[in-house]
Amino acid sequence: MILMGFTCKPRRVSITALPAGTTADRNTMIEYLRTTGKRFLSLKKDKIRLKDCLLMWDNARPHTATDTRKFLARRDVELVKQSPYSPDLSLCDRFLFRKLKHLLREDEFGGHEEATLAVQQAMRRVREDELYDQLRKLRGHCHDVIAVRGDYVY
Repeated sequence: MILMGFTCKPRRVSITALPAGTTADRNTMIEYLRTTGKRFLSLKKDKIRLKDCLLMWDNARPHTATDTRKFLARRDVELVKQSPYSPDLSLCDRFLFRKLKHLLREDEFGGHEEATLAVQQAMRRVREDELYDQLRKLRGHCHDVIAVRGDYVY
């Protein structure tokens, strides 16, 4: 499992690969957020604070755990709640996973470190204007979903 966070402008990516056979729990998510926050703050140029980020998460238990929510609240991080079973409202599900799959389709990996490095390199190949275009499309889609009171929009 790979945990990934990114910002569009300035463009920053934080990727962590979990050891084989493990899954993310609330402690994993909190540590990932803590590490990412330190990493983004340590940048020499364009420092990013977690509270300046907007988190778009699904309703997975590690995301909604009380400890995770308290960690985010203490840092004034805004969390966008996503409807259950709505991958169409997630930038990663709508665009990023498909894009990474396309960029990595020919690659084979010898292990987690190699896979993580490949994902990092592939993320660098995703153009900033592509991300912005997809965010714009997602915004329009969200407005369409709101207009039909949450019904699925094709």
